Amino acid sequence: MLSNSGKRTEIKYPAMLLLTWGLFFVILFSRILYFKPGGLYAGCVNVWSDWSLHIGMASIFAYKSPAYWFSYHPMFADGQLTYPFLTNMISGFMMRAGFSLTQAFIWPSIAFSLALLSGMYALWRMLLRSPGKAYLAISLFFLSAGLGFLSFLVDLSRNPGLGMFLNPPLEYSRLDSFQWYAGNFVTGMLAPQRAFLLGMALAVWSLAGLLYVLLKRESGEKDKIILFISGCLAGILPVVHPHSLIALVFLSGLICLASLKKWKLLCYYVIPAALISATLYFVFIHGGINNPHFMSFRRGYSNDGLKGFVKFWFWVWGFMIPAAIAGFAFFTRGKPPVIKAFFAGFFLLFVLANFIVFQPVLWDNSKIFLWCYFGFSALAAELIAWLWNKKLAMKALSAILVLLLTFTGMLELIHLQRIDKNSYQMLSNDEIAIAQEIREKTGPLERFATSFTHKNPVMVLGCRPILLGFTPWAWNFGFNYGETERDVRAMYFGGPDAAELIARHKVSYVYISPAEMEDLKANQSYFEGGFPLAFRRGDISVYDVRSAWGK
Repeated sequence: MLSNSGKRTEIKYPAMLLLTWGLFFVILFSRILYFKPGGLYAGCVNVWSDWSLHIGMASIFAYKSPAYWFSYHPMFADGQLTYPFLTNMISGFMMRAGFSLTQAFIWPSIAFSLALLSGMYALWRMLLRSPGKAYLAISLFFLSAGLGFLSFLVDLSRNPGLGMFLNPPLEYSRLDSFQWYAGNFVTGMLAPQRAFLLGMALAVWSLAGLLYVLLKRESGEKDKIILFISGCLAGILPVVHPHSLIALVFLSGLICLASLKKWKLLCYYVIPAALISATLYFVFIHGGINNPHFMSFRRGYSNDGLKGFVKFWFWVWGFMIPAAIAGFAFFTRGKPPVIKAFFAGFFLLFVLANFIVFQPVLWDNSKIFLWCYFGFSALAAELIAWLWNKKLAMKALSAILVLLLTFTGMLELIHLQRIDKNSYQMLSNDEIAIAQEIREKTGPLERFATSFTHKNPVMVLGCRPILLGFTPWAWNFGFNYGETERDVRAMYFGGPDAAELIARHKVSYVYISPAEMEDLKANQSYFEGGFPLAFRRGDISVYDVRSAWGK
């Protein structure tokens, strides 16, 4: 039994976790999406970009009949909805039940972040056997980033003052030349990419359940139930977050290989995980990717030889990799094979992700690297704790290592929370109004030609298929869109073949706003002279072009 001091320790760190990181996420997500007089706004540039697609998907589940939920991909009318949809389905159902748009997005994000926090603590508390180390590992992960603080210190020397700390002017962990757009995983992944919060939470809890049973000396009937539930959590990941599924399959596979003597017991995990995931994959994902270059081989993330490889990872992650290697050497000595296999898996996954690009856009591989950093953070926490328990010089080294591993991350998270300084309009009031009018007055599958912006109101709130949205995303989702892009440009040009192209693509409406005028050089006089005006709001016009089908 625990002593009173032991009980206080066991309560202290979970309470600290909720009062620090829990409160951080509550404050962040409660302000990240909001309406103000100008329209709909996001408090973070990454949310401004990513959540447009998420709102578009959620709106489909909120406003359309179930018969049309999976009729097309929001970014590509001719594409299958292969995007993991469960997170947005939850928000869509909330909107359908009467919750506001902001409530339907904010409340699940808070709930998923708390589920992730509790899962991380359960996993690391069990494996590290210390609530303090578990808290440290989680903090190192959320404060992830490398040596970007060196650039901050240069800027600080040129413009000294407290304001630089209270409102860092840049995201100092970005390396755009390497397609590395955020070194802090909260800023780059967990906040904007909605599927990640739920996907990682489910995967972490699945791993915690699997390891809990395998590390017990004796197994009972309850352990079979735990394994079955953990397998079910793993099984639904294809429609939640595929990159977490990849990491989980890799890590759990190594765990199972190290525990083959318990193969009968492992069946309670493996069978439901395999059956559910295979069913969801073949029903919702299979056949939707038509890009032959969807996955590719790459010689290291930096693709610049060993020197470039080391330089790149040292800049973006600082001392984390050497700290994790040292922590692995200390921590796994004398540990059961299942623990050694689990932590070795993070290093092997790191190597794998340096050579295989799982989607066309290289940045998406950072979703795998996030999982590597998650495991490395626990090993670094072991090393830091080991140093802290030594003499004064080692304690100082421990403190310095913590500072080196977290300084840039602290700057990034302060910048992220300064929503008052970082406001980005997603949709204007006119765009919201015309999207609602389109949703109410057009058929559920009537197609629209629009610009290739990521936040087109027809997609975001209009719930109508668009020929082509943001092209880098369409490419990353596995679609060959080149011909469609050329045809859309020709339609807007209004040349002699415009009517034929409209008919070929079954376009019902052409949307013209300043974005189409600037990006596609829309010939508005062509549409004004040949087609009736269907909707107009401010500088937005929508033309009914169905008559072109008979020309």
